[in-house]
Amino acid sequence: MKVSVFGAGYVGTVTAVCLASLGHRVFLVEMSPEKLELLCRGEAPVTEPGLADGLAREFTGGRLIPTDDAKQATLGSELALVCVGTPSGQSGSSDTAAICQVVREIAVAVALTSAPFVIALRSTIPSPQVEEEVLPILVDVLGPRVGRDVGFALNPEFLREGSAMADFMAPPFLVVGTEHAIAAKLMRDLYRRIEAPLHVVSPGTASLLKYASNAFHAVKVAFANEVVAVSPAFGADADQAMELFCRDQILNISTAYLRPGYAFGGPCLPKDLRALNRVASTHGASNTLLDAVLKSNEAVIRGSVETIVRLGIREVVLIGLSFKMQTDDLRESPYVELAERLLGKGFNLRVFDPDVNLGALRGRNLQYATQHLKHLTSLLCETPERAITRGSLVVLCKALLDATALVRLCAPGTLVLDLARALPAEIPPLRVVRLEGAGAREPHPR
Repeated sequence: MKVSVFGAGYVGTVTAVCLASLGHRVFLVEMSPEKLELLCRGEAPVTEPGLADGLAREFTGGRLIPTDDAKQATLGSELALVCVGTPSGQSGSSDTAAICQVVREIAVAVALTSAPFVIALRSTIPSPQVEEEVLPILVDVLGPRVGRDVGFALNPEFLREGSAMADFMAPPFLVVGTEHAIAAKLMRDLYRRIEAPLHVVSPGTASLLKYASNAFHAVKVAFANEVVAVSPAFGADADQAMELFCRDQILNISTAYLRPGYAFGGPCLPKDLRALNRVASTHGASNTLLDAVLKSNEAVIRGSVETIVRLGIREVVLIGLSFKMQTDDLRESPYVELAERLLGKGFNLRVFDPDVNLGALRGRNLQYATQHLKHLTSLLCETPERAITRGSLVVLCKALLDATALVRLCAPGTLVLDLARALPAEIPPLRVVRLEGAGAREPHPR
């Protein structure tokens, strides 16, 4: 393919060199005279292992063509990758000035020809800003061609400085965020020689994935540093503790707990977080991140209560009460907390949870249940048929009923609030809603 890459920073230069090594003819567009002079001598403008040799090889072979002529590069290619910088503005939002300028230059050049073309952003920018600040430029210049013969995509990169070349050639996956068929096709062709799964998703999903990845990396660094900060209070070797922590690849370093769902609870996590935070605060150790975790968890429960209030249905059925599947432990269950708050607001509540047998509750578990839900006996129903009545709001706390069972049990049009995120987005004739953002969103309104 003939490709133009805009921006000769770390991402742009690595992208251009790697694509050229895959056999593509690449225009590397750079407006800085100093960088362009280096590129035209076959020298890398940034330091990255393997980049200098790769750039010299592709430049000498004629597959990498440095230029400052955006128009010529665009007209000489069928796909443009935008890799310019997106620094933080004063408000914290991404500065899109460079992206907007480059996208306009590309669009103006594309307007001179009727040939199909695809513009993809490798630069990191939130999708709301793309929709508000970038896409209007394309529509303004190219009108109805956008989405027809001119495609647009977000193509986030997951390159680490210091290993960017290897990361590009052997990624865990490739992601293309687009709603345009022409963009999906050309991007598949672009990466066809890279042996990694390529996922075509919505632009918003691609953008969120990039930010979620970087945010999680930042959280891991902060978490490890807070463990170090509190370690003297424990008389502990933080390095040894974290070394052993990382050896657990079932729970600690794994996909466990990384699926969207409801708030955490149970007899361990809340109390141990409180205890750890108490030690940190009494010893003057930094625990900003860990202190915020319980507040974040509380916000999820509060948001679910506010959502149920907004839905305006006074008859509520909770499917699930113990804190997770296959246990009757009610201690600090977020669903017990939810039930308690709903009762306090005057909702008529029924509960179905086959994991919970009141006659079998013992000790602190029984004490917690009677303290927080004094009339639990009158709330629990032995069967889902007794719990779910016409006109009720069904709240799926645990995946105790599947879509087929809900359709059988519920009247057409019944609202199902899927806190467990265990149901398909659509279950005709029911209406599924989920907690997203500030409240519930119905992904596919009927």
